[in-house]
Amino acid sequence: MWIPDIKTLFLILFLVNVFLTLLLFSFWKTQKTYNGFKTWMLSLLVTSCGYFLFILSGSVPVFLSAIVADLLIALSVMMRLDSTGKYFRSRALPLIIYSTLIPSALFFFWFTYRVDSAVIRGVIIGLLIVPCFVATSLIAMRFREQETRSLRYGFAMALLVTALFWTAIIVVAIITPWDTSLSNPDPVNSIFFIVTILMDIVATVFFLLLNMARTQTELRESEAALSRVNKKLTILSSITRHDIKNQLIALSGYLELSKEKQGSIPVISEYLDKEMSIAETIGLQIDFTKAYEDMGTTAPVWQNVNECIRRAVAAMPMREVRLDLDRSDLAIYADPLFEKVFYNLIENALRHGGDTMTKISISSHETEKGLVLICEDDGVGIIKGDKTHLFERGFGKHTGLGLFLSSEILSITGITITENGEPGKGARFEMNVPKGAYRFGPA
Repeated sequence: MWIPDIKTLFLILFLVNVFLTLLLFSFWKTQKTYNGFKTWMLSLLVTSCGYFLFILSGSVPVFLSAIVADLLIALSVMMRLDSTGKYFRSRALPLIIYSTLIPSALFFFWFTYRVDSAVIRGVIIGLLIVPCFVATSLIAMRFREQETRSLRYGFAMALLVTALFWTAIIVVAIITPWDTSLSNPDPVNSIFFIVTILMDIVATVFFLLLNMARTQTELRESEAALSRVNKKLTILSSITRHDIKNQLIALSGYLELSKEKQGSIPVISEYLDKEMSIAETIGLQIDFTKAYEDMGTTAPVWQNVNECIRRAVAAMPMREVRLDLDRSDLAIYADPLFEKVFYNLIENALRHGGDTMTKISISSHETEKGLVLICEDDGVGIIKGDKTHLFERGFGKHTGLGLFLSSEILSITGITITENGEPGKGARFEMNVPKGAYRFGPA
C-alpha cells in the first residue's frame, strides 16, 4: 500500500486549502455573505502559506520552514475562531488572543536555535490551536438557531475531531520517543494529516452551508414580514373602500331625492346630473382599487378566451351590437383577472364606439413570435392624438383606468397590447401573446 511522505501530504493540504480559498472567494463575489465570512476565507489563505513553507523545508532557512510556518498555522486557527465569533455572535476575537503569538514566537526561536526540539514546538503549537478549535466548536453548538442545528453540529464535530487528533499526536510524541522530522514515514503521521485534510474540507463546507442557510432564513423572514404588511394594507384598504362605498350609496340616494324635489329649475337639474356622474365615477375608481389590489396576488392560470368573453358581456347592455368570436378552443395563460381585460375593451367600445357601431369581433392568428389576439369594432375609432396615451393611468373620457388596468393585467405573463385601428373605421386592439402562453384544445 502506498503511504505518502510528509511533504506530499503537506502538498495535498496546500492544494486543498488553495481550492477552498478560491471556492469561498467566488462565493463571496457572487452571493450574499455575512460577518466573519471574509475572515474564514483569509484564514484558509494563511494556512496555505504555512503549508507551502513546510513543503519548502530544506530549501529555505529553518526560520521560514519551521518558525514562520508554525506561526501561520496557529494564526489561521485563531482567525477561524475570530470568524466564527463574528458570524454567530457578531463579536471579534479579542486582540489579547492574537498577542499570544508573540511569546510563542520567542519559544519557537529558543526551541529551534538554542534547543532543537520538534516535540516541544509541537506542544507549543498544540497549546495554541487546540483550545481555539474547541472554543470555535462551542460557539457553534451553543448558538440558538433551531433551523441550522444539524449544520452547526456538523461544523462543530469537524473541528472537535481535528482538535482530538492534534491532542493525540502531541501526546504520542511526548510519551513515545520517535523521529519527529518531516522525513518520518510513520503511518501515524499519514493518518493524522489525512484526517486534517478531510476535516479542513468538512468544516469549510459546513461554514459555507451555514452562510447559505442564513440567506434562506432571512428570505423567509422577509417574505413573512412582507406578507404581514400586505395583509394589514389589504384589511385597511378593504375597510376604507367599504366605508366610502356606504357613504356614496347614501349620497346617491340623497341626489336622487333632490332630483325629484328640485322642481323645474334647469340649472339645478344640470348640477344634479353632474353630481350623480361624479358619484358614479368615484364608485368606479374605488372598484378599480380593488381590482388592482387583487392583480398578481395569485398565480396565473390557463383560461378559455371564449368563456372569459361570455362572462364579461353577460351583464352588459349590448344594445343591437353583435359579438363575433372566431373560435372557442383558445386558452391563454394569464392572471385570474384576465376576464376583466375583455370587459374593459368591450365596455370601452360600447361607451365610445358611437351609435353606428354594429359589431365587436374577437379573432386570433399565429405568427413567428406567438399569437395575436384581436378585439375590434366598426365604430368611430380612436383619433391619432389619443393612441399614444390610451394605456396611461387617468387618460380617457371616463375614469381613465380601464385600459391601464388591462395593460397591467396582461403584462404579468408577458402579453402586450396596442391599438392599431383607423380613425373613423373602428378601434382595433391587438394583444401579442408570447409562445408558451397560449394553447388550443377543449374548453
